[in-house]
Amino acid sequence: METNMIPLGKIKEIASARGDKNALIFDGMKISWNEYYKVVKNVTINLASKIDYSSEISMCYISPNCLELIYLMSAASSLKIPCTGIDYTQNPSKLEPMLKSAGCKVLIISSSYCIQNNVNLQELSSNLIIIDIDNIAKNGILFKDLTTPTEKNFESLTIQHRAFKSISFTSGTSGIPKSVVRNKSFDARRFAFFTARYGFSSDDQHLLAMPLYHAAGSGWSRLFMQLGATLIIAKPHDTKDMANLIKSEWITTSAMTPPLLNDVVKHYQDEGYSPKDNNLKFIIVGGKHFHPQAKLQAINTLGPVIHEYYGTTETGVNALAEPKDLISNPTSVGRAYDGNNILVLDKEGKTLPPNQVGRIAIASYMNMDSYGNQDSESVLIEGEQYLVTAETGEMDANGNIYLRNRAQGESVLNVYELENEVRHLPGIKDVAMIPASKNSVYCGFVTSDDFIVADNELIRNIKYICKKLKVKVAGIGHVDTIPYSPSGKIRNDQLKDMILHKGQPNQATEKDSSDKKGISFTQYIIGICCLLGTAMAWGGMFPVAKNALQSMDAVHISLIRYGFASLIFMAMLATKEGILSLLPGKHIFKLWMFGSFGFAGFSILAFAGLAYTKPQHGAIIMALMPLISAIMMWVLKNIKPAKFTLMSIALALLGVVLVITKGDINAFSGGSILPTLVILSGAFCWVTYTIGASYVSDFSVLRYTALSCFLGALTILFIAFVTNATGITQAPDLQQIFAVKWELLYLITFAGVIAVFSWNYGINTLGPINGILFINLVPITAFTIGSLKGDLITQPEILGATITISVLIMNNIYTRWSTTSKPAMAPQAFKLQMSR
Repeated sequence: METNMIPLGKIKEIASARGDKNALIFDGMKISWNEYYKVVKNVTINLASKIDYSSEISMCYISPNCLELIYLMSAASSLKIPCTGIDYTQNPSKLEPMLKSAGCKVLIISSSYCIQNNVNLQELSSNLIIIDIDNIAKNGILFKDLTTPTEKNFESLTIQHRAFKSISFTSGTSGIPKSVVRNKSFDARRFAFFTARYGFSSDDQHLLAMPLYHAAGSGWSRLFMQLGATLIIAKPHDTKDMANLIKSEWITTSAMTPPLLNDVVKHYQDEGYSPKDNNLKFIIVGGKHFHPQAKLQAINTLGPVIHEYYGTTETGVNALAEPKDLISNPTSVGRAYDGNNILVLDKEGKTLPPNQVGRIAIASYMNMDSYGNQDSESVLIEGEQYLVTAETGEMDANGNIYLRNRAQGESVLNVYELENEVRHLPGIKDVAMIPASKNSVYCGFVTSDDFIVADNELIRNIKYICKKLKVKVAGIGHVDTIPYSPSGKIRNDQLKDMILHKGQPNQATEKDSSDKKGISFTQYIIGICCLLGTAMAWGGMFPVAKNALQSMDAVHISLIRYGFASLIFMAMLATKEGILSLLPGKHIFKLWMFGSFGFAGFSILAFAGLAYTKPQHGAIIMALMPLISAIMMWVLKNIKPAKFTLMSIALALLGVVLVITKGDINAFSGGSILPTLVILSGAFCWVTYTIGASYVSDFSVLRYTALSCFLGALTILFIAFVTNATGITQAPDLQQIFAVKWELLYLITFAGVIAVFSWNYGINTLGPINGILFINLVPITAFTIGSLKGDLITQPEILGATITISVLIMNNIYTRWSTTSKPAMAPQAFKLQMSR
């Protein structure tokens, strides 16, 4: 009979061969197979004396993973009592119908958890026999009493033969979970397949990361324990603990949901671990949409050990994608394997040809027999019974499956594609979309702490993506976190409530200082000082660089500046994130390309143009970057700027024209416009680099900056070699370098490394909209320095600068206004993430 954990007889068999080996590890406690056998023996015999185990009873449990729960599940298995897990995070109102549906007579609880989550223990204890693993409940059996040593033998118990019956529950993310009934076990066949294919053995160290009530939690644990392997139980929901256990306990296998794995991967990276720091060979992931970027990131971080499965509570594990499949075809969830047939059906239940969208139907030896409380949808095709799932998708000619959504009966919405598109937006950490109708969705998104973008901008961009894919947005909002169940499912009702009531733009759209919690007055002042100092340092950069250009060319100034700056960044990265973080991995081409744009392209072009124009002209062009970013987002990501932003761009350019021509239209014919165009090209290069961070979103800001700067510096070195060889430039001697040593020191430190971290601190403290305002100080600083030096500044130049700065401020004000009133029309306010 299949229950949730191996029975006493199997434990005794394994203990006879591996008695001193670890069976269980939890929170520093190591339990050998001999100890496991003794505890389960006592619990089983004592439990048999307190309940009528010979009658038709079933057992349920409401508890996070722990040793006591494992012991009780093995005892239930030994007494052949069906044992069903209940999602302990469910709304308490759903518990009673679930327990009734499972026919529960004996309920295992963690009383401390139930009390914390408002579960009415008094009401439950009036109808059920309660076993409290926390030893608190007054009207029930205390677990400690079950562990009392006994002289009785298990063989003296009369165990009744019962027909097989297994009950599990669907996730219930949009209602009361449905009970799934099976009248035959599939363990033997499925376990044999996976054990043979992946070489599982008693030497494995399996990490229990999923809750035991989930089929993936109990099922995979049962597989490895019956082999005599060691089960390492992670602290519930503690993904940092899981990441550390992977290394400290030399974990070989685990089963996780995508959200769980994503968090584990992040903590694994934060600890500075690499694939060489683990002994992993198999992690199986499923239960929720696993977006392609996360698949590749997990493989890059943990090694080629990630396997994806597709299946449902009703059908089991029906399709597999191995690491090579995830790398070559990351948008697919895999192909059907041994004992599974998968078809795509139309509305009439007929089989669709490859690449046609319809309902996913599955025939499998793992299929359920029925729902306990309602009818299922099935169809007979060529003599085989197929269960029709809630999934919509398609299948190619090779059998690869591509899912679109989990909306029952819908085939129009490609929710997963929408989510994948939104995840590519700068600033997005997580996103979830739930269907509202046949062609509309609710969308909740979580923003990144490392790469901040105004929420109104994200909302407008998400709406644009939905419009492009012909999907309407019924509701959208920023949320602190996507409400996942421990099994990885999105709690639809909770997310919808968060979007409609807590995620409205007028309540939680901008992370500015006035709304940011936890920002003290001192931090606020420091943030202002950082942004003020950075803007002034950048404004002073142009007059300082102009002086340096009297002795050296733009290429070699750039080489010295970013050669030294990159080494400083790399040293900081190694100190903060570990030596392994210096390896670019699979992102090496992106880092080189964007680094070349940002450090080689920007610096050489900006300084080359500056050599033939006034510093003030370069500064006014650099102040255009918030508006240039809107153009680049349009080009690179096909996200059209708002009309107000387009108008701002036109007016700002008019101001720039006045500055560079000094009001004389004949300047366009004399060639004097060329240096300005060169500087403008450099500005476009820098914005391209800034946007590039969204394409390497699994890297921290420091790691992206350091590695891209280092690779960009190598590009500058190559350009210097070519230009020196062709006679365009000449390598400076020491006398030339020392002649501008203070200018170079300023460019490397104050306008370089220090400015980067001052800018990021200020942005994170005050928010991007406030931060962008300080950009306007760059040209003001440059013009002020020019005036103090006695440079001639004409009235058209002052007028043009005033127009440009005014337009930038107006666009910033409009961004604030649209944040609270019209989020759909909000303009771009793209964060200038790093220093020039």
